[in-house]
Amino acid sequence: MEDILGEIFRGFLRVIGYILAEIFFWTICYWLGWPICKLFSFGRYPKTTDIIYFGEKGRSGFWCAATGLIVIIVLSLFFLGAFG
Repeated sequence: MEDILGEIFRGFLRVIGYILAEIFFWTICYWLGWPICKLFSFGRYPKTTDIIYFGEKGRSGFWCAATGLIVIIVLSLFFLGAFG
C-alpha cells in the first residue's frame, strides 16, 4: 500500500513541477525576456515569424525565456540586498 501511495504522490509532484515549469518559464519568463531581447538586438531578434515551440525556431523562444529568468534572478537578488 505504501508503494502505491508513494508512486501516486511522486506522479502528482511531477505533474505540479511540469505545470509550474510551463507556466513560469515559458509564459512569465518568455514575455519578460521578449522585450529585452528586442531592445538589445534593435528589433531583429526574435523575428515575428518565430514560434516558441516548433522546429528550429524554438531556439529564439528559449533565449527569450532564459533572458527573462536571468532578469527575475537579478531583480530578486537586488531586492533581497545581495548587491548592497
